[in-house]
Amino acid sequence: MSKSWSVPTRYFILTLILAGTIWLIIAAKDLIGPLAISALLAYVLNPIVTIVNTHTKLPRTLVVALVYLISLALLVGIGFLIVPTLPDQLAAASDEVTRIILQIEAGLLQITPITVLGFQISLEQLEANLPVLSTDFLRADMILELVQATTTNLGWIVVILVTTYYLLLDWAKLRTWVFNLAPLEYRTDMRRLYEEVKIVWGRYMRGQLLLMFLIGLMTGIGSAAIGLPGAVVFGLFAGLLDAILTIGPAMVMIAALLVALFAGSSYLDISNFWFMMVVLGLHMGIQGLENVWLRPRIMGQSLRLHPAVIFIGIVGALSLAGILAALIVIPVIGSVGVLARYIYAKILDVDPWGEDEEEREVEAETA
Repeated sequence: MSKSWSVPTRYFILTLILAGTIWLIIAAKDLIGPLAISALLAYVLNPIVTIVNTHTKLPRTLVVALVYLISLALLVGIGFLIVPTLPDQLAAASDEVTRIILQIEAGLLQITPITVLGFQISLEQLEANLPVLSTDFLRADMILELVQATTTNLGWIVVILVTTYYLLLDWAKLRTWVFNLAPLEYRTDMRRLYEEVKIVWGRYMRGQLLLMFLIGLMTGIGSAAIGLPGAVVFGLFAGLLDAILTIGPAMVMIAALLVALFAGSSYLDISNFWFMMVVLGLHMGIQGLENVWLRPRIMGQSLRLHPAVIFIGIVGALSLAGILAALIVIPVIGSVGVLARYIYAKILDVDPWGEDEEEREVEAETA
């Protein structure tokens, strides 16, 4: 048997490991978001895989492949329904906006300068800029930049898809391997920490589902109230895509604005342009209510965090790390809280699981 390490050597090796871990996290920070998204997708799909595997007795590898391929087929099918119509919709929108700007330009020719508090405001400069606006709207280079920005994320999408598949396939083995990394006397604590973190993510999923339901309901009812064609469909997609912060609501809003611009209201006696403004106000109002009040409130109650912490966490993640980080920052904050409470209890030499024992055991079984 080799000679045991001295205490200074152990601390030195531990310091090196911690420094290496911190360096690795900083160097691979761009991977953290996609990997967390993969873990979230695997968490959502794993119950389906487990149920099918239990009831059909099929090998887990086959069940994972089937569930994974069906999920991908649904996503691809939705993409084929939406993407082919985008060029025509953008071209039609460009023509319609150009027509509206030309109408405004013609109307300005008939308007005399405005006098406010003795100062005369001429509309000639605005009139001169309108043709530039009409030619600049949806230029080819703007569309190209949008396409380039979209395709840059293709690599991350591939990483998410592949990682999700392997997490579904070998999650039990990976979990056991992580547990075995801990010293024998701490493996029970490691398993308990895992259950606590799983409860946090379960609460997050339930809160997110409630939020999606409320946003879909408000969008559907609001759209129907102002006479937007396809109000039920817009409510459905607003709820489904609400989990994709910023992008999902923006996609639904753009589609609703196009419908409002071309189809108008079913019963409001206003022009299509002003009806589009009403639809814009509806969606902006719903998103403002969700981001400022509903999301912090619902997620705060679900994860037992103060709403201000939720709001600041989402805003900070969007500002510093982008949409991917904002998608999972709420359960990450909750998970860090679980680990911090455990470390705090160990430092004070008290039982880290002393509070809400029965409730947490029930949630661990249902999560």
